[in-house]
Amino acid sequence: MIGVALIGGQSRRFGSDKVLSAFRGAPLVEHVVSVLRPLFDDIVLVGHERPGLERFRVIEDIRPGCGPLGGIYTALSATGAESCFVCAADMPNLNSGLIAHMVSLTGTHDIVIPTWSKGREPLHAIYRRTVIPHAEALLARDEFRIFSLIETVDTLFIHEEEIRRFGEPGVLFSNINTMHDMERMGP
Repeated sequence: MIGVALIGGQSRRFGSDKVLSAFRGAPLVEHVVSVLRPLFDDIVLVGHERPGLERFRVIEDIRPGCGPLGGIYTALSATGAESCFVCAADMPNLNSGLIAHMVSLTGTHDIVIPTWSKGREPLHAIYRRTVIPHAEALLARDEFRIFSLIETVDTLFIHEEEIRRFGEPGVLFSNINTMHDMERMGP
């Protein structure tokens, strides 16, 4: 299993490239990678290369413009990994304990995903290679909803009571979309 951070977003609401923006003294993406590094031997950023990401392994989207589903498809197809823990590169409060717990539950499930009162967390989930043909079929139909994938394969849902053993879900799954979010979550 490898760790994957999706970096393909446009950062429209943020106003600049948020994954490279300074947050708590380091680029936002570095916070994500620092949590993943002790858990996975290989860490990959999936999206589009740009200045500032030279020290990371970046894989360009196979099908640009397909959103996170395209990123998941790229991660699984381009790396050859059996499975990937996939998160967004704008999630500074990832919890290594929760991620390790999810990894321990993977087994033969196609997807392992947290779900709580605010919804499912497809960008904090584990995807196995077995989802590639299903993702290809969705992308071929220009259907980019990850939930369409989740509903067609063997998915294990990690429920809120279990998630709360590792922290407050609203904090664990928070992401930064605007400068206000960055200021609110800052030091």
